Amino acid sequence: MPKLTVYQKKTCITCKKAMTYLDDLGVPYDAKDIVTEPPSRPLLEAAVDENNLKAAMNSRSAIYKEKNLGKATLSKAQLIDLMLADPNLIKRPLIVNDTKKPYLGFDADTLKAYLKN
Repeated sequence: MPKLTVYQKKTCITCKKAMTYLDDLGVPYDAKDIVTEPPSRPLLEAAVDENNLKAAMNSRSAIYKEKNLGKATLSKAQLIDLMLADPNLIKRPLIVNDTKKPYLGFDADTLKAYLKN
C-alpha cells in the first residue's frame, strides 16, 4: 500500500478521528499541517470535483461564512484560488495517495473502501 499524506489541522476533531482510524488500521502516513504546509494547486485541482464544489469546502470556516459560500456560485478555479488564499476553507482532512484521487473528509466506511481500492 502506498504511503499516504494527511493534510490536517491539530485542532480539527475530524482530522484526529481520521488519523486515529488510520493508526488503528496500521496504515502509515505523513501528517502535514494544512495551514503551514498547504496543498498545491495541482493537488487541489485533483481533489475538487467540478460537479460538486461544496463537498470540498469546510462549511465551518470563517471565510465560508464571511463570503456566504453556501449560496455563492463559483467556478472550480475561483474556489481553488480561495482555498490557496485560506487553506481553512479546504474540507479536512485531505488524504492523498499518489495512485488515486485525493480523499476529503472522514467517514470510516468510505475511507476503508478508498484504502482498499
